[in-house]
Amino acid sequence: MYWYQNSNVHKISSSARSFFAGSALLFWSCGSPSATKSPQKSSDIFSVDSFFNAEVNRLQQLNPAVLKSVSKDGEKEQRELKIGSWKNELSAFQAADISKNFDPTLYEVKAVDCVTEFTAKKKDLQIQKLRIEFDKNEKVKHIHIDKKITNSLYDSQENLDYFSDSLYRIVKLQDVQGLDANQYEIVGKFVHPKK
Repeated sequence: MYWYQNSNVHKISSSARSFFAGSALLFWSCGSPSATKSPQKSSDIFSVDSFFNAEVNRLQQLNPAVLKSVSKDGEKEQRELKIGSWKNELSAFQAADISKNFDPTLYEVKAVDCVTEFTAKKKDLQIQKLRIEFDKNEKVKHIHIDKKITNSLYDSQENLDYFSDSLYRIVKLQDVQGLDANQYEIVGKFVHPKK
């Protein structure tokens, strides 16, 4: 069975790296229902890169067990294991950062209650959607990312979800010119020790 190792992830342009840096700042109004704010500058955008750097360091130290399932075109394999490199494991998420040199003309930004959402205004942008959900203490609870790559060789769509201390999921559909389309799904569930 093929085991997906996020080392083959396409790198996002440097303009996409800064996307998440300021999202945390957008949620100062998290406790206030219907409060809406807009980012003023790139430093106000939540940094996905910084968030996942911190998660990589935290998880590398904690070394939690993960129940990991990998599906490819309907075939599925599941096993409990320890992740050797969280940097590799979460690289697809980390590469989806749009905070560096954030351009507000490229994304529609909505920040309501404890959710900030960035939606691409152009179909050719690799990051089509970024949604960050915070809890009442302004801690990241869920990150959802829609990525799309289209070129002369292949079309690729990825949906990524990261639920802090719960699970992460990557669903990828890739259609290579002249070959059959492939679909991969990776789900990692954190195994919490029994009390």
